[in-house]
Amino acid sequence: LHLEGPFISAEKKGAHPRQHLIDGFENGFADILQVYGTSLEHFAYITLAPELKNSKEVIGELVNRQIKVSLGHSAASLNIAEEAILAGASGITHLFNAMSPFHHRDPGLIGVLTSSKIAHLQPIHYGIIADGVHTCDSAICIAYRTNPRGMMLVTDAVPALGLGDGVHHLGDVTVDIRGHRAVLLGTDTLVGSVCSLDECVRYVMKVTECSKEQALECATLHPAEFLGITDRKGTLDFGRDADFVMLDEQLSVVANFIAGKNVFTNYAMSKRPV
Repeated sequence: LHLEGPFISAEKKGAHPRQHLIDGFENGFADILQVYGTSLEHFAYITLAPELKNSKEVIGELVNRQIKVSLGHSAASLNIAEEAILAGASGITHLFNAMSPFHHRDPGLIGVLTSSKIAHLQPIHYGIIADGVHTCDSAICIAYRTNPRGMMLVTDAVPALGLGDGVHHLGDVTVDIRGHRAVLLGTDTLVGSVCSLDECVRYVMKVTECSKEQALECATLHPAEFLGITDRKGTLDFGRDADFVMLDEQLSVVANFIAGKNVFTNYAMSKRPV
C-alpha cells in the first residue's frame, strides 16, 4: 500500500480534506504508529512533507523498517528536500503537482532531480501524472530528459475512472468530470485523474519521443526499482511473478494476467479469447 497523507502540507494539500491533516510529528515516530497502527508490514511507501517537524527522524525510522519514503504535497525548499533525501527518502510524489513551483533561486522539490548534493544517490525516482491535464507536455519532457531512469508513470486515478462525464460522489468528496479532467465540484482543484495507465504510457511516448520500451519501463521496471522488488516484479524473467499485461501495437490493453492467470480480456481489442 501507498499511504498519501495525513502528514502533508496544508498549503499544498490538493483535494485532501484539511480537517484530516496532521501538521507535524510532535511525538516523532510514535505519531506514525498512532495514525497507521503498529503493524506496518503491508505498507510499501509513505508520502510526507519534509518540512514538517521531526520529519527527518521519522524518515530514518521508516527506512530502517524497509518502508520507502516519497516527498510530496509539500512547500519545502530544495535544502529541506535534500536533507530529507540524505535522511533516507528516495522518491517524489507526482512531480510538479502539489508542490512549490520551480523558481530559479529555490527550485523546491523539483530541484532534487539535478541536485549535486545528492548526486551520489541517483537516480531519485519520481512519479508523474502524464494525462495531459496534471502536467504540461514541456514539463514532462524536462523531467524525462533530466532523469529518464527515475520516471515512474502513475495515474493518480480516482474511483470515478470509467464512469464518464458528470458529477460523481466519492465518499465525502463530490467530483465533476469533464473528459480527462476531474475537479472538486464548484472549484478548479484537481482531484486525481480519470486516465488509465496505458493511456499514460502512450502519452509520455508521444510527448517525449522515447521508444516503446522506454515508455513501458516507466510503468513497470522503474516503479519496481523504487520499491526494491525487482526480484519479483518489473520484468519478464525466470523466477519473477507472472503478473503481466498484453498490449497491441498501439499499446492498448488486450489482456491482463495475475500469477499466470488470465483475469481480464478486452475482446473488443482481440481477435480471439486469450
